[in-house]
Amino acid sequence: MLEYHIDFQGQSRAEVITQGLITTFGVVGFLVGLVLQDIRLSLFIFAAGIVLAGLLVIPAWPYLNKNPVKWLPSRAKAALEQEKSTVSSSSTGSEKEKVA
Repeated sequence: MLEYHIDFQGQSRAEVITQGLITTFGVVGFLVGLVLQDIRLSLFIFAAGIVLAGLLVIPAWPYLNKNPVKWLPSRAKAALEQEKSTVSSSSTGSEKEKVA
């Protein structure tokens, strides 16, 4: 199964890319539409910017996950591991008492 995870720096990078592309294509589309007096061409240029931005940031490309976060274990898992370690240490202590 595919995993779609990006890190926090990747989220910031994706937002900058998206805003930059949509703004650039919007301005270019507006200017082309104004000069040529063609609203359809203007909207096509803007739509191309949206599609390009989507292709660059919607899939979880590797460049968006260069700094993965190392999460702490959950409290339940940590408590279970601590319980196991105390049980194993108490059982080894009682065995030493039996030997002595």
